[in-house]
Amino acid sequence: MAHKKWQVLCVTAVLSAALWTNQSVLAAEQTPQRVEVKLRLNAAQAKVNGQDMAIEQPYLSQNTTMIPLSLLTAAFGAGLQYDSQSQMIELIYNGKVIKLKTGSKLAWINGNEVTLTASPELKNGKTMVPLTLLTQVMGLQVVIDAKTKDVSILGAKQGETTTTNVSLDSDLGKTMVGDSYYGWKMKYPTGLIMDDQSFQGDYVGFRDAKDAYELFIYIADDQPENLSGTGLLSRLVDSTEYSVLSKGYVNDAAQPYARLISKGNNGSINEERAYQKGTRIFYVTLVIHDEADFRNPSKYSSYKDLLDSFSMSFPKGDAAVKDLSTVEGDYRWYKDEDFGLKVKVPADWQNNYNQSFTQFSSENGKQWLKIKITSKEDGLTLDDWVKRHEQMYRDLVNENYLKIDPATVSSTIAGVPSREQKVSSSDGTGWIPELDFFFFKGDYKVYVEVAYDPEASAQETAALIQTIKQSLTIDQSAMNPSMGEITDDDLIDKDQMATLKLPAYQFSISIPEHWKEMRSDASVRGYEFAGGYATIIALPGKLIDARKEVERSIKENTEAYGYTEKESKAVTLSGVQAYKMVFVGKDNGIRFEKQFYLLEKGKNAYMVAFTISEWVKTKSLEQRLQKIVDSIQFTEGK
Repeated sequence: MAHKKWQVLCVTAVLSAALWTNQSVLAAEQTPQRVEVKLRLNAAQAKVNGQDMAIEQPYLSQNTTMIPLSLLTAAFGAGLQYDSQSQMIELIYNGKVIKLKTGSKLAWINGNEVTLTASPELKNGKTMVPLTLLTQVMGLQVVIDAKTKDVSILGAKQGETTTTNVSLDSDLGKTMVGDSYYGWKMKYPTGLIMDDQSFQGDYVGFRDAKDAYELFIYIADDQPENLSGTGLLSRLVDSTEYSVLSKGYVNDAAQPYARLISKGNNGSINEERAYQKGTRIFYVTLVIHDEADFRNPSKYSSYKDLLDSFSMSFPKGDAAVKDLSTVEGDYRWYKDEDFGLKVKVPADWQNNYNQSFTQFSSENGKQWLKIKITSKEDGLTLDDWVKRHEQMYRDLVNENYLKIDPATVSSTIAGVPSREQKVSSSDGTGWIPELDFFFFKGDYKVYVEVAYDPEASAQETAALIQTIKQSLTIDQSAMNPSMGEITDDDLIDKDQMATLKLPAYQFSISIPEHWKEMRSDASVRGYEFAGGYATIIALPGKLIDARKEVERSIKENTEAYGYTEKESKAVTLSGVQAYKMVFVGKDNGIRFEKQFYLLEKGKNAYMVAFTISEWVKTKSLEQRLQKIVDSIQFTEGK
């Protein structure tokens, strides 16, 4: 049966060989780095231009020959990157960006969807791809000798390809795996697959190709130094959610550690270890799915060998160690597969996950990077967009807390023309300067905001901005083909209202549609907006009692917030007698205002309250809040 499959491949192979022969002279002149790879089914050796190379042996599957993907990078210089979150493989060869995924026949060539003859597979921890990928997608030539069953792959080695993430081809010849940034390593057995990795690299998860076990490593920084064995063990005990079968401290001379054995709800056995080096604690957890494997001395021996191989050191320059770190110098690469986005950010910054944009920030919150990609409106120019964005800022931030440079600078970012504008804003505790970039990429517009510490040196600030500008790329051909229109939230009408009704209390009020609901029940509603929040309460009671309760609360908190009364007067709302009270205070250096509107109708008392930071108290917001108060209605009999 296998012989017939190879005969089918030979038909196209003869044509490929003829094509190669006819073009051999021209190819030699244009691509001097000619490469010939020879391999055979079920053989763990290949020859690259006559030199032996150890490989994962090819095999037959899905009616085609499967070969190791790492061979393509080693022999033909194809660039290879892997996104651990989407598990998408990106192969770059001769101007083509090819995206694949194990278990799926769908692939993308420069953003265009194609169907492969077979889906990539995992074998012994290595990615295997169909041989037809070479001819179908990469444009290489395949020649098969029907007598010897040797496969010859003919092509040219491309130049060095810059990669910005962990490459799959780095598995070749690796016996250890680790992270040079955090300083750890361990054995890298066949079948161990990296399943997940946090942006900062302080968490990484592995799984066994046969699904027998999982391994997780988590690094906690800024921990108390010199913890005793008891202190280290207590951290393991406090973090576990399962039944503890065993716990103790292993006083290993070279590398002592706390050890805990627990049993999961699904019957798995977990061996957890905690090591400490300076202010850093390394948590290593092995999850053995079948308890019988844990009790089997032979099988557990291999698990223990893997755990015992963990070391709080990384041998830089050792070619046998696969480095999982994405750090280059003081910066870390970030990649968003869907947007085709790549950018460098400072290595110690956090990724602040947000559905509407990408944002990273320093630990002290004084520096950040924000990238927002939305659909470009018809006829929009860069200059018009900058002016519109400036007006949005002025509607959002009080003029006393905002400085905008009216002059813009033309520059280039991500290979296209852009506009730069300097902005500074404050919440009352200090000014944060930022540099905003505006540019278009195809049907999308891209906004980049770089905020920097005003106390940093000019050299540090320039290095930060320059690194971000030079590293930021958006590859349209690599974007997710499912991407469609992305509405810009900045275009939302902030004054568009929706009617809120409290039927049990015969009360209604209009609130802005864009406000985020924080609490909702029959008598209390809470909403959050930029720089403040609103509370609406309806309860049986009297106006005088509601007023006394507000006064009591303000008095109790005056020492903490320094409340002073700004306004206190009787008003009329929706035809009934009401009372308005306004107080100002300060919280951690930020001045704010609390407005209370108190009403009574029938047996019920009502309160509409706003807490507003002074830095967002603009004319637009004041008009919006007044519109809300004026919308109050009593629905008795309606």
